Amino acid sequence: MRVLFTLALLCTLAITALGQQRPQLSQYMQNNFLINPAVAGIESYADVRSAFRNQWVGVEGAPVTFYTSINLALNKPDRNTRSIKHFKKNGHKVKSGGGSNYRVAPHHGLGAVAKVDRAGLLNTSALNVNYAYHLPITRTLNLSSGIYSGFTQFHINRKNMVLQTTDDPFLNADDLNMMKLDLGVGLWLYSSSFFVGVSGAQLVHSGNDVYNVEDGPRGMMQPHYYVTGGYRLPISYNLDLTPSVMMKVAANKQTAVDLNVKALYAQKVWGGVSYRHKDAAAVMAGVYLNHLVDVSYSYDFVTSEMSKARANSHEVMIGFKLNNPQKILCPQWVW
Repeated sequence: MRVLFTLALLCTLAITALGQQRPQLSQYMQNNFLINPAVAGIESYADVRSAFRNQWVGVEGAPVTFYTSINLALNKPDRNTRSIKHFKKNGHKVKSGGGSNYRVAPHHGLGAVAKVDRAGLLNTSALNVNYAYHLPITRTLNLSSGIYSGFTQFHINRKNMVLQTTDDPFLNADDLNMMKLDLGVGLWLYSSSFFVGVSGAQLVHSGNDVYNVEDGPRGMMQPHYYVTGGYRLPISYNLDLTPSVMMKVAANKQTAVDLNVKALYAQKVWGGVSYRHKDAAAVMAGVYLNHLVDVSYSYDFVTSEMSKARANSHEVMIGFKLNNPQKILCPQWVW
């Protein structure tokens, strides 16, 4: 089972890849920075997030993913403005999201992401650094653009291989242990009530992205494209509802669509549901413990053929808001 599963994963590195190469995550709406570098520095604090995902629990060799990300704003003039608690104390009406009380000024954003993904015999490690620039278009509408660059390393654990064909050139090719350049760009249009983003990842080819019959196949990172959007609906004074959507396009025009709905209550507790077309449905919840720490959890129910193996998934995330003088409880611009 492990060999067959790994062979399927290795095929995603070949030129004829049919699927997505990037890790599947359910709680990306809690960290849109992962899929769009233009989000870097959108908040007034340094946003640090770590997550662990155990996918298809019970299936031998199933993917396990861990990542840590950080992004922060540079020279953001509004980061020392009065806190939401100040507005409430002085009788001002504040929506649960909080973003409507602030106007974005031009500023820079920086960030970094480190990821480790293990699936069968294939181990993938990535490190990227990000830059973004945020510019107000009108009093309420803002546009940011971003870029990231870094390296992704693929490593095959040959020690645990059990081969039926020992001279298979695909599994014995030295180039299966390789490091590749990664580059991505993105745009993020946002206000206090909606956001729309477009981004691309793995947009460059490395020098070893070739297929040589004599030397065996060599891996190729396929471009991935994302389109996201969401709208915040104020249901009551303490309750916001945010429907959102993400469309992913990978190699050979492989397309996937996620539909999400998230409810936030009193800037402290949130819950949501997500549906990935022909793949899985997820339920998730989180709590903002204080202005420093928040935690969240999601559980995926497989709706594809993998459901026969009862292969569901768990994902846990913890976030830290560092250098947060306004004592902001929940994100103001990304929700």
